Amino acid sequence: MNFLIYILLLIPLAIFFGTLLFSNKNEKSIYFISIAGIGLNYLLLISILAFWISNGFEPLILDGPTFYEAGNSSFGLNFMLDGYGFAYLFTATFLTAVIINFSRTYVHREKGFKRFYNNIIFFYFGLVLVLLAGNLETIFIGWEILGITSFFLIGFYRNRYLPVKNALKVVSLYRLADVAILLGIWLSHHYFGHSVNFYSMEHLSSSHAHVLDNEFYKYAIPSLFLLAAMIKSAQFPFSSWLPRAMEGPTTSTSIFYGSLSAHIGVFLLIRTAPFWENNYWFHFIIGGIGLLTAVVCTFIARVQPSIKTEIAYSSSTQVGVMFIEVSLGLYWLAIIHFIGNAMLRSHQLLISPSILSYRIHDLNFHFKQPQVQGKRTFLDRLKLSIYILSVKEFNLDTFMYKYLWNPFKSMGHAINFLSLKVLFSVSIIVFSIGFYALNNPATIPADLEIYLPIFYAFFSFLIILKSFVERKSSANAWGLIIANQIIISLALGFNEKLNTDELYIYLSGIVVSSIIGGWVIFQLHKKKYAIDLNEFHGHIYELPGLALLFLLACLGLLGFPITPTFIGEELLLNHLHENQFFLLILVFLNLILVSLAIFRLYSRLFRGQHKSDYHDFAYRSS
Repeated sequence: MNFLIYILLLIPLAIFFGTLLFSNKNEKSIYFISIAGIGLNYLLLISILAFWISNGFEPLILDGPTFYEAGNSSFGLNFMLDGYGFAYLFTATFLTAVIINFSRTYVHREKGFKRFYNNIIFFYFGLVLVLLAGNLETIFIGWEILGITSFFLIGFYRNRYLPVKNALKVVSLYRLADVAILLGIWLSHHYFGHSVNFYSMEHLSSSHAHVLDNEFYKYAIPSLFLLAAMIKSAQFPFSSWLPRAMEGPTTSTSIFYGSLSAHIGVFLLIRTAPFWENNYWFHFIIGGIGLLTAVVCTFIARVQPSIKTEIAYSSSTQVGVMFIEVSLGLYWLAIIHFIGNAMLRSHQLLISPSILSYRIHDLNFHFKQPQVQGKRTFLDRLKLSIYILSVKEFNLDTFMYKYLWNPFKSMGHAINFLSLKVLFSVSIIVFSIGFYALNNPATIPADLEIYLPIFYAFFSFLIILKSFVERKSSANAWGLIIANQIIISLALGFNEKLNTDELYIYLSGIVVSSIIGGWVIFQLHKKKYAIDLNEFHGHIYELPGLALLFLLACLGLLGFPITPTFIGEELLLNHLHENQFFLLILVFLNLILVSLAIFRLYSRLFRGQHKSDYHDFAYRSS
């Protein structure tokens, strides 16, 4: 009966590829395939639930395929379905069916009807993968899919400035969460010596579990998973991305940021509970973050002029309360809270246009003149200060930009004295020497060998900083990204005796993606299209085929699970040790910045308003 888990995953995947066969005009066919597939998955879930109950509520476990295994390094998929997974899956499947049915008329005759349904179904597939995951690697694949589909649905109206810009903002934070999970997986591999399966941990749901005894791992591993959960669930200080994500269609906003995606951080905390539930300090940390988020987001939600923004911050508030429930060990209370809040927020967002119209009319006919303010006491001043801070959303967006991303831009501009010609020439020389030395280790002096990983990691960091601020040419930015990816692999290769096969697995996807992306940019240049990065060009309107090819190339470079680089990335990280703090920071920064540079490059080339006025036009402030 456990094999039915595979069918739960294959059905949404089959729907996704099935809808690709139809054109945008075949709305009825796309809708019918989508709703029929989701309905079939719901019936299948009921069947599996009946078997699960008859089996004494024992978790359903299935060992999936192993993609790579050599020595202590392995990468495979494992699946597990228990009570928490059932609760989330039933809610997710029901709400997805509701949204698919509602969207039939909501996005009727939209140019992106098919694109919208493709993204919703692929999002559902990624969500099911996360909820069925039996190990951290499987969760990571689904987590990546959720991030990519978010990027496309926030920027669904790609002829407008703000949706494209906000999609870039949100995916920047999402990539930070992705890297946090990746590093958490890497640390857990070092501690356990193998891939961590949730069902193999002793006392999976017990508050007396002793999974982590080492002081460093006791705090480092759960901290990384907590960071990923905080970002994905819009907890303080990352709460400001949630209203920015409301730029997409109301239906996708309802399923993504009102109900399902915004709550997935709670599920991650429950799944990784054995890592932190015996650490009482962590209970206080999780509860404190939830309490702070609940208080701050409540203040912000009460004064927002936009109904979607109000709902977004209200949802963050409730997720903060769920964090408190999880910190108290009340996992099932958090699950029940999730179901109720998901249903409520989906309903609120779907009816929000009607409510807004009613409120506008109500205000017109029941206007009340503001009262004259009298003498203000200290309490009045305090209330006013909190009010102003709440209207400004506690400056969370400014804080993110000023202290998270702006320092990297400043560093990138600080190395402008390095010309691109010099940097590319030095990169070729450095790579050639490094590749030769890696294949001939006897040529490396012992005193020099320990410094090579840091040197190559730092050099790759300089390269990606240069790409991060490059504005004149997308070809130069693309070349710098490729150089960064290749040289960072040498840094990890020098760090420990490296299996050459692992390096080739990583570089295989990089090389193919680099060639495809470079060819696309060459075609743009050949056809006299603008390829600078000073603005959004919107080339997808006239070159949708090239846009798709370039997107696949970008995803390949990012380590998305469409090339062997996805596996190679984790295999190479296994050669990094937790006591190499400086090298760890450099690798961490490289992983984040390369993601930002790639998404920025794709967005500026192919998304946004096209310069030709015969395409759809939208004002900057729309």
